Amino acid sequence: MTKVQRQRRDVVANRARIVSAATTMLREHGLSTDMRAIAKKAGVGIGTLYRHFPTREHLLQEITGVGLTRLAESMLPPGLTAIDALRQFFTAALDQLARNRAMVDLLASTEVSDSSLERCVQHLTDIGREAVTRSTRDRTLATDITATDIAYQFLALVRIVQLLPDGRTGDIERYVNMTLRGIEHRHSQK
Repeated sequence: MTKVQRQRRDVVANRARIVSAATTMLREHGLSTDMRAIAKKAGVGIGTLYRHFPTREHLLQEITGVGLTRLAESMLPPGLTAIDALRQFFTAALDQLARNRAMVDLLASTEVSDSSLERCVQHLTDIGREAVTRSTRDRTLATDITATDIAYQFLALVRIVQLLPDGRTGDIERYVNMTLRGIEHRHSQK
């Protein structure tokens, strides 16, 4: 094996170790994870980390991009009423997000600047639009609820997930139900 081939293998192995370490640390500790700690966990120097990922944002995109894309491609489950579809979608998506603190931190942040994050927020609005359309048939959502309202409710729940103590993801379903009660159509009681 030539020296160049060995160097290329080392470069690939270093990158893989950095991604693995960053994935673990960012999922567990969120965006507050220190770049030096990632480099140390990966067994590389900080310079090596920055050669592979010139900025923190490059590393975050590598780690969270796939998850945000997956969220941005998820759909409301078919065959359910609008409110039940939202309940299932919200619960499943938030449960998955709760396992990745970095993604929760990104979605709960005040700035939406990354294109995959923008696409995700737009998709949440599209999910809301589909739910509002379903509700015109099944009348399970309050009549004044908009697609944007639904997207914002999801993002508010992301913030709640961010605030939950570690290991308390069992509360997600409870918070989803509380939120959806606020947008659900109330039948008049006589």
